[in-house]
Amino acid sequence: MTVKTWIIVLYLMPNILFGKNYFDYYKGINNGKLLAANQNIEASIQTYYSTFEKFDFVFARDCYNAIELAALAKDTVSLTYFIKRGIGQGLKFDQILKIKNITQFHNSAFLKAIEKDKKAHEKSYENKINWELREIIVKMFEEDQAMRKKYYEAALFKRRRIGREWEELNKIQIEKLIEITKQYGFPGERLIGVDTEEMHPKIHTSNYSAGMPIVLFIHHYSQPNKSYDSILFEQIKSGYLYNEHFATICDFEAAFGKNKFENYGYFAFKQTPKRINEKEINNRRKEIALLSINEFEKLSATKSFTKFWNRLY
Repeated sequence: MTVKTWIIVLYLMPNILFGKNYFDYYKGINNGKLLAANQNIEASIQTYYSTFEKFDFVFARDCYNAIELAALAKDTVSLTYFIKRGIGQGLKFDQILKIKNITQFHNSAFLKAIEKDKKAHEKSYENKINWELREIIVKMFEEDQAMRKKYYEAALFKRRRIGREWEELNKIQIEKLIEITKQYGFPGERLIGVDTEEMHPKIHTSNYSAGMPIVLFIHHYSQPNKSYDSILFEQIKSGYLYNEHFATICDFEAAFGKNKFENYGYFAFKQTPKRINEKEINNRRKEIALLSINEFEKLSATKSFTKFWNRLY
């Protein structure tokens, strides 16, 4: 083998052995969002495009935002690319048509061509999903929501008993989720696709999230329980667990754990400590490529794209 060939092999080996590092993905998307917030729309679109090109799997929410930006800029070349990627990640074509600034293109040739080929992109999405695991997650979510309904509709004197039943259910479900994670990876969007209204009446398809397993973790960590942060952290790196979802789980652990179990600590994403150490929290956010507190505040002021981070399911 020549020296040049060895160099190529050594360069490619990390990707071959370990796959793509999704912290790089999040950083790329973060840059795209911040550029858009600064009204540098063209640079933002290019950042989304270059990031998407590096990864076979991209999150549906990011596709949606990229479509919004390309439509705003009337960049039909990028728009075509983002819509195709979006459908291939679970976006519904009829909902894409309702996106602000898309209506001007309803009679365009490129949009009609996408509609003609949309079934192929939808099939590509469906083929990526582990439907057996998806059915397991939906069933777990149904059981959790049924217990929640039973708890809140019960007379006060019955809630303690139902609460214990709910806690036991949560424990079993979380153990099952960790078992799945160890065998297949975390059952998030990359593995089971996005949640849809057809799966459960509590779900809003337009949120484009795999929030069901996160709800189970939230309910489990609404009181002190054993932490699985070290296992879950590795799933962010592989793209199986959305970094915002990890931050959500950790916030509930920190807020309701009563210091009984060691955990990763606050991200101040869904729960905020009484005394906030912004530097410490931002350092923690940086570890999982989550935007800083001030950066999120800046994004909240922009109207260029949909803000998904306050939506779970």
